[in-house]
Amino acid sequence: MCQQAIIMPPTSSPQSPLIIWQFVDGKSGHEQQSLGLAQAIARYHPVQTIKIDIRQHPIGVMDFILKRLPLDYPLPQYVIGAGHRTHLALLTAKRVTHAKSIVLMKPSLPVTWFDYALIPEHDSPVTKANVLATRGVLNTVQPSTQLNPKKGVMLLGGASKRHGWDDKQLVIQMKAVLASTPEIEWQISTSRRTPEHLLLEIRHIASNAKVWSAQETPQGWVAAQLQQAGQAWVTEDSISMLYEALTAGGQVGVLAVPRLQTDRITDAIDELIKQQCLTTFAQWQEQQQLAPAHSFCEADRAARWLLEQEGLWINDSE
Repeated sequence: MCQQAIIMPPTSSPQSPLIIWQFVDGKSGHEQQSLGLAQAIARYHPVQTIKIDIRQHPIGVMDFILKRLPLDYPLPQYVIGAGHRTHLALLTAKRVTHAKSIVLMKPSLPVTWFDYALIPEHDSPVTKANVLATRGVLNTVQPSTQLNPKKGVMLLGGASKRHGWDDKQLVIQMKAVLASTPEIEWQISTSRRTPEHLLLEIRHIASNAKVWSAQETPQGWVAAQLQQAGQAWVTEDSISMLYEALTAGGQVGVLAVPRLQTDRITDAIDELIKQQCLTTFAQWQEQQQLAPAHSFCEADRAARWLLEQEGLWINDSE
């Protein structure tokens, strides 16, 4: 499947749109990363994105070797992708079209094979001129100008390879936060990983909260809620949603779930807590307040860096 969209910056520009091929692998998280970058670039330069699903347009090793590409779209200046399955497509497109390749992760192939690599700090990126270390993975959320202190959101994940799940303890935490903030209108959402029985248990958890299942929320719902929520609570297993909440700019609390192992992801969360960007439930219980908001927009910073590298950055203040 291929979708085309013209994304223009808010002010008119005489520049021709940059054509970007966005390779996706069917994983929403990966797609949100590359889309976040494309949208951020479009805030500074006209962009035409062409989304190419590699499940519908498979690109194999022989395509790379024979320099062939079974695609018929306007030639790109840039090809971007997140997820290991997009690597071969990026390199083949680069080889055939001479576009610049941008990989949004620590690649499984040598980083020097790509023109640019945007790698989260927690993946310990190498120090190279074509590598930008980012605070977490990129996303489509932008810092909000309409945060409402009387609106809040809770985002629930589920068990993963590094986190277990404890319904009882999670509900205790949720009820404590809800009871202490009767003035806040809460929106609570589960995810695809959340146990179904928990949804039934929390459907009517508090009079100031509305609960949604992942199936009930349309695409973009989480971002829209974060744009309004002065306060957000996210289960620790959902690091991507933690970064989205931080990007929106509200105060962010972490609902505890059991840790099964310690690794680069849990270390990254601990560092954000140490920097007082996030507040643990235990800290909140003791202080009865969340740490001040620490807004940042890594997609925006990455876009500016790329445009500077390419000599396309225009500083309006000059």
